[in-house]
Amino acid sequence: MSKVKMQIRDTDLAKAETALRRAAARAKKIAEETHTPLVVFEGGRVVKKFPDKKRGNRSKLLEAS
Repeated sequence: MSKVKMQIRDTDLAKAETALRRAAARAKKIAEETHTPLVVFEGGRVVKKFPDKKRGNRSKLLEAS
């Protein structure tokens, strides 16, 4: 399958995805360093994920209270 690249006329909107990915990566790094959970929306639910360097992208999930 090939990805279809869309042309976005608004320059701020065109760069938003890259900025969000960069912010998410930084948040994950900070959470790893400080041993704090990330709060994410996943599968229609808000969950806390504890990043674990040893397991790559797999994380221990806890339900948000």
